[in-house]
Amino acid sequence: MEIIIRIGAKISEYTVKPIARQLGYLFYYQRNVENLRTHVQHLKDAKDRLHHSIDEAKRNGEEIEADVVNWLSRVDRMISEHTENFLTNEGQLNMKCLSGNFPDLVSRHRMSRKAKKMALDVASEIQAAGGFHKVSYLPTIPSVFEVKGYVAFRSRMSTLNRIMEALRDPDVDMIGVYGMGGVGKTMLCKEVAKQVKEQMLFAKAVMVTVSQTPSLESIQQEVAEKLGLKLEEKSIPGRADRLRYKLRKEKSLLVILDDIWEKLELEDIGISFGDDNEEYKILLTSRSQEVLYNDMGVELNFLVGVLSESEATNLFDKIVGDTVRKLSIQPLASEIIKECAGLPIAIATVANALRNKSHHVWKNALQELRISTPTNIKGMHEKVYSGIKLSYDSLRSEEAKSLLLLCSWFHEDANIEIEHLLRQATGWGLFQGITKLEEARNKVVTLIEDLKACCLLLDGDYDGCAKMHDVIRDVTLSIGSNDRHMYNLRNVAELEECFSSRKLVDSIAVSLSEIDHICRLPEKLEFPKVQLFCLSNRSRPFQNFNMHNLLNQRYIYEQYGKELEIPNHFFEEMKELRVLELISVCLRPLPSSIFSIQNLQTLCLWRCDIGEVGMIGELKNLKILDLRGSSIEELPKQIGQLTQLRMLDLKHCYKLKVVQPNIISSLTRLEELNMAGSFADWHVNGNEGEIRNASLLELKDLHRLTTLYLQIPNAALLPKEFFSEKWEKYNIVIGDVNVVLPDSRSSKQLYLKINKRDIFNDHGLEMLLKKSEVLYLSGSSGFNNVVYELDAEGFPQLKHLQLQSIVGIQYIINSVEKIHACSAFVSLDILQLNGLWSLEKICHGKLTENCFGKLRVIEVSNCDKLKNLFSFSIAIGLLHLEKIEVVGCETMEEVIYERKDDSQSISNETFQKIPFPKLKTLKLCSLRNLIQYHSQVETNCRNQRKDEQLIADFARPFFHEKVTFPKLKNLTLKEVGFLKEIWHGQSEGLPTSVFSGLASLTISELPDLMHLWDENYHTDTAFLNLMALKVSRCDRFKNLAPSWISFQNLMILAVSNSHGMVNLFTSSTAKSMSQLRMMTINACKSMNEIIANKGSETGGEIVFNELLVLEVRRLPSLTSFYSGNLVMKFPKLKCVRIGLCPEMRSFSRGVVSTPQLHKLTLLDKELEKVIFETDDEDMELPDGFNTALDFDELISDDELNYGESIQQELIEGDINTTIRHLQEKNQIGLALRQLFTE
Repeated sequence: MEIIIRIGAKISEYTVKPIARQLGYLFYYQRNVENLRTHVQHLKDAKDRLHHSIDEAKRNGEEIEADVVNWLSRVDRMISEHTENFLTNEGQLNMKCLSGNFPDLVSRHRMSRKAKKMALDVASEIQAAGGFHKVSYLPTIPSVFEVKGYVAFRSRMSTLNRIMEALRDPDVDMIGVYGMGGVGKTMLCKEVAKQVKEQMLFAKAVMVTVSQTPSLESIQQEVAEKLGLKLEEKSIPGRADRLRYKLRKEKSLLVILDDIWEKLELEDIGISFGDDNEEYKILLTSRSQEVLYNDMGVELNFLVGVLSESEATNLFDKIVGDTVRKLSIQPLASEIIKECAGLPIAIATVANALRNKSHHVWKNALQELRISTPTNIKGMHEKVYSGIKLSYDSLRSEEAKSLLLLCSWFHEDANIEIEHLLRQATGWGLFQGITKLEEARNKVVTLIEDLKACCLLLDGDYDGCAKMHDVIRDVTLSIGSNDRHMYNLRNVAELEECFSSRKLVDSIAVSLSEIDHICRLPEKLEFPKVQLFCLSNRSRPFQNFNMHNLLNQRYIYEQYGKELEIPNHFFEEMKELRVLELISVCLRPLPSSIFSIQNLQTLCLWRCDIGEVGMIGELKNLKILDLRGSSIEELPKQIGQLTQLRMLDLKHCYKLKVVQPNIISSLTRLEELNMAGSFADWHVNGNEGEIRNASLLELKDLHRLTTLYLQIPNAALLPKEFFSEKWEKYNIVIGDVNVVLPDSRSSKQLYLKINKRDIFNDHGLEMLLKKSEVLYLSGSSGFNNVVYELDAEGFPQLKHLQLQSIVGIQYIINSVEKIHACSAFVSLDILQLNGLWSLEKICHGKLTENCFGKLRVIEVSNCDKLKNLFSFSIAIGLLHLEKIEVVGCETMEEVIYERKDDSQSISNETFQKIPFPKLKTLKLCSLRNLIQYHSQVETNCRNQRKDEQLIADFARPFFHEKVTFPKLKNLTLKEVGFLKEIWHGQSEGLPTSVFSGLASLTISELPDLMHLWDENYHTDTAFLNLMALKVSRCDRFKNLAPSWISFQNLMILAVSNSHGMVNLFTSSTAKSMSQLRMMTINACKSMNEIIANKGSETGGEIVFNELLVLEVRRLPSLTSFYSGNLVMKFPKLKCVRIGLCPEMRSFSRGVVSTPQLHKLTLLDKELEKVIFETDDEDMELPDGFNTALDFDELISDDELNYGESIQQELIEGDINTTIRHLQEKNQIGLALRQLFTE
């Protein structure tokens, strides 16, 4: 029975229930439809609620979650396409029923069933809507680096490219960019960020400003926001951990932290990538190099400097617009640009302030810039002044601030001498707790380096100097007057104005910097609080009296100070004065009011016309007395009363003939005595008669003396054991020596003219010789081996050695007879050998590896027996050599020689190269027997060469692949042997490893040289970076170079006295000269045109984009510059000089465009003589001259004119028409006739 029941149940389950469910669709039709309507309404309500949340999220800048967007799309489709259509159809079905029709049971069943299913789907979507806890999210917004106003100047592109290169370097993880405020660091870094994203170097770039008062929490927040990270942690360490975790998950990332002022702990912020950080870089910017290098540990730092004058002009003109085109505005604009001194923010601010302004506003702006009150110009205070003031305020010590204020007193663009600052700072009492001058000097040097690192000072033109940017100077002068009562007044008128306003009553420092020599000074100045006072006659404040200006000239005292006199009571009301400087004034007699200043510490009377100075002895507290360049004739005994004196400077007092006895020995506290170029009439001890002058023995009583600059006419005057071990710095000249080596880096210098060999036996000279860092020797010697006869230890401290006109020296080092290899000149930096007529070898015998290991410069001239410089074994160790110059050595055959028995030579199979990895300059002149730069010969065949071998030698290229110069910049070859080929095209290593970086090339007096490069051997790298080229007296040249040679970076081209040249170059070569600035062609008798006309060229153009100056003279066969039909364009040409070209009928047959050329300069014979004298100068570029930017700085308006030369206006604005007119109408005067007459 149970089985029957179970079977019945199953039958019921599979038959009755389905039937009941199907019948239910009919019976519950209305309920199912209403249920669907209810669910649809609930769905619409859920959708509306969701839309409210979405609208709110969008207003907050949030992105909608993808599943929410998908749900809305499904729901919209469900409502519009299915549900609403169904309900509409259902309504129509009901209408049929209501109208009396019998219900369609099949349709009702189908629709009821569909309604129930749809209701379930709608319910599911409603449930899904309830599961959306968040409908939106805050997106990670990619940083957009819009660099508004960025201009790709050459000076910036060079730095930008180097930064990009560093970012690609896997070994570099941190990079620094530094420069003064407003120079454009931030803008440059934004451009870097923009380019790294465009070039896809990094997946992301984040830039955050740190500022002077950094907040770690704010920095963390900004970095996190730009990476799409929400920092919910409250503590800084917790946030750092979260940020660090996020950074390490990034694929590749560049983080730029802008404007860092002090050490910033990146780990504390959370900026850390772990050990595997090749895909992550950090770029930091700061005003201080010291912060980057020392505090942040960044070893690779790039300086962003000011703009060049041409770049500054372009930026200014771009902002000002059409206003600058007015003729009345142009000269004002030029002066205003100069006052801004290349600082971009100053240029932009002033330019924006002057746009569309009147002539009067421009004149007022220039006036305010000149008188250092630029804050009155709109925008200058908030954009320029405040930024520099911030740099000043951030200096860590009051000493640094005070020293910077002193630097601002020097005139614009001055070289600020550290020695000058030392005198001011010491006298002013700037350094507390420092009693010795050398300690004070170290302090000044340290502060100057700190100020340079902060970009508030710049490097000077000479060692021991600094410079100050003009805009920083203006701001600093303003700070000094407003905050510190330090006034820099330019003239008496300003002084009187300040007196009338009682402005100077509280002044502590005053400078009268440009007093006219015809003005009358007030009888008395009431400066009761002034501690530092300076007065200068016409010359700028603190005119530099450095060695560089005084080497080759003596002052003519009569031209200084004769008309500007100081009233007798002038200083009576300056009782607090500590530092007094008077420059180029008349002090005959000295004003008596000076001697009432008993607190005076420093007295400097420079280039003054001085009479009696005995009363200076009354200034008992004086510590520094500096009379440099004055006309003093006698140092009287009263000076001996200055027992507190630490420094006595009598440098370049050429009229000083009397120094009273016992004065010097009385100055027992003296630490530094400078008598360079001054008194030399020392009394000879033992001579009978009146003792009129001091003797050298007095110096032995100065037990505190550490620095001595002295001139002694004869070694016979030297007392025994005169020289002291205590002297830390000295510059001693003994004998008739007229040369001074400009090496201020070395503190121990000895110049000695030798008369006899035993001069070194007494006086302590041998000790001085060994201690010296700079050594100059001349005269008859009595020795032939410098090292072993003068210092057997090999001069271990010597840095600069010059041997001049010494008879008898055969070797600098001769160790042939020694058992052990010689160690000598291990610290030598510069070696100069001149007029050593007996010198056969510099080195003879075995040397240790470190000999000459630091040699940087070698210059050899007029050593007629010298056949070579160094052997191969020595040459391979000259890794620091930067310059080789050899001139006038008659028998020299090679620079580097290699013998088969050389202990360090190797076989040809191994082929070891001689690398000169740092050589920049190679100059070889007047070496008539020179065969090759490097040669390798058999030892036993050295003196057995046959004529055939000599001929073969002369046919060889001068250089070959065994010698490499990867950084050679300047090459000069003048009157060198029988040179036919400089390098051979088949030498594969030469073009890239030797000469691809060549910037300057001078070829002169090489009559057998046939070409610069063999046209049969093509290379893309020859002369690729050449910037200056000079060819002179090379008669076998037919033209300058093969047509495929590109001179794409050439800026200066000078060709002269090469009579074989028919033309200079082809049109294809001319088209490559896009950077050429100056072209001069002179005295080439066969040249008939400059650019060769091939006859088949049509429809093109030759454009010299940058050419400024074109000179053609003494070309008797020249008919035209170019006789072809190509259009010629010279968009920047401003000066064309023509002289003595009688056959020149036109400039070109085709169209010539010269929009900036208005006149021709016609050179007559007198001007030709002046120009001709400069034709033999080398075309050597100075250190640091790397780009067209440097050349543009050298070109001024004066460079474009020749004084009294004849000017011819262009006729109809066309150079062709003008030249034809001059040819036809050459009767207009003698000067013009000379144009066409040889």
